[in-house]
Amino acid sequence: MMRKLMVVVWMMVAGACFAQQIDLSALDKLVPKANSKTEIAMDEAMLKAAAGFLDERKSDEGVAKAASKNIKGIFLRSYEFNQKDAYKLADLKPILDQLKAPNWSRFLRNEEDNELTEIWMHTTNGVGDGILLVAGEENELTVINIVGSANLSDLSVLGKVGNLSELSNAAKASQAPEAKTVPPGTSTPKDDD
Repeated sequence: MMRKLMVVVWMMVAGACFAQQIDLSALDKLVPKANSKTEIAMDEAMLKAAAGFLDERKSDEGVAKAASKNIKGIFLRSYEFNQKDAYKLADLKPILDQLKAPNWSRFLRNEEDNELTEIWMHTTNGVGDGILLVAGEENELTVINIVGSANLSDLSVLGKVGNLSELSNAAKASQAPEAKTVPPGTSTPKDDD
């Protein structure tokens, strides 16, 4: 697992401002309940240092390095729990409330059984410069905040190289033809089939 994290860290190239960084500290109260946790908090200085570890001669790493040039930071919290329902959607409210700020728009929401996936994008002057992914299951929760300009195919490459299925799957799901845009504050319509 540590190797996976290091590859993700190495993929990032630093930038400047963290205006769209989301405060994930509300998730701290879940740590004692989790039997497994992964946390990444890469700021500008760490990202600059890590960028030198990617080998541009290796095709995947070269593509990932190019794709990550405009990414300013990566912040991830992922928890696995032994018991079902160790967290509630209400635990995410302080995070989701931050997305009510101007320039955040939800473009994917998928609810299925006891699973929830949401992807939000922050834009400045019409350019995407931040992404938040929330993926929750009965006994697992992952929140990823990427700061900087990146398109979804970039995230797919980064997820593949870093072996982080959350990034690759989120990018693929949002590009699928059946993915539906749901305005904030509304629920996903159910199919009648």
